[in-house]
Amino acid sequence: MPPRTPKACRKRGCRNTTTDRSGYCDEHKGDGWQQYKPGQTRHQRGYGTVWDRRRMRILARDGGLCCEHRRQGVAVVAKHVDHIIPKSQGGTDDDGNLQSLCAACHRAKTAREGRSRGAG
Repeated sequence: MPPRTPKACRKRGCRNTTTDRSGYCDEHKGDGWQQYKPGQTRHQRGYGTVWDRRRMRILARDGGLCCEHRRQGVAVVAKHVDHIIPKSQGGTDDDGNLQSLCAACHRAKTAREGRSRGAG
């Protein structure tokens, strides 16, 4: 695979470039999560022990396969449990609002939701 093309760091005002998949240079790696409920633990954000049990139940319910790929007739292992309607848009932790996704589908869906939130 060819090396990644250097791109500008995603941190506003930074002049560094990076080839890291996160889009941040070494100096700002990890800054993307600082704006998401800063100062709160995963338990305070609602992703504690109860979520861990719910996540395992949803992965088992979906057979450990990515729901997005399964709709296309392809079997891909899922590691993530996603809110179909994001919590930020009023979604709940009900089983009917949760789906198993592979990392690539989860990343793409989260990015789409971020763009639509910014455009609205």
